[in-house]
Formats: sequence, structure tokens, C-alpha cells
Amino acid sequence: MNVKVVELKEYSNDNVGLLVQIILTELLGIFAIISLINSAFMPVFYSIITLTMFSMAYNNAKFYKKKYMTSIYIIIGLFVLVTTITEYLF
Repeated sequence: MNVKVVELKEYSNDNVGLLVQIILTELLGIFAIISLINSAFMPVFYSIITLTMFSMAYNNAKFYKKKYMTSIYIIIGLFVLVTTITEYLF
């Protein structure tokens, strides 16, 4: 019998960050339209912006190697997070 040995490749999660960024961007568009209709969804919209910024910072650091843009995305994400918390919780 001829038996062929097949090497199994382990799962690589290199593209998970890009997938998360795509999904968050689509959610951002959906909740932007919903927030225009009903303003009760504005905290959700701002939290998705924050998550998108952090995801973009991660992808910049990992894939694109642009260190200056990574820090800009983190600063914008933290700013949106702090303003959302202070506006809607206090």
C-alpha cells in the first residue's frame, strides 16, 4: 500500500485582528444609522468607535509596523472612551 503522510498545519490567528476590524467597521456603520434615528444608541456607537480604534492600533503595530499611527489610534480611542464614560455615566 502507498501511504501518504500529510503534515497538519496548526491554526494561525494572524488574520483575526483584521477580521475583528472589519466586523467592527460594519457594526460602526450600522449603529451610525441607528443612532441617527434613535439617540439612545449613542453610547453603543461610541463604544464601537473605541473598540475600532484599539483594533486599528493593534493591526498597525502587528501588520503595518507604523508606530506613530499606533499611538495616535490609542490616544483617540482613550479620548473617546473617557468622554463617553463621563458623558453617559456621570
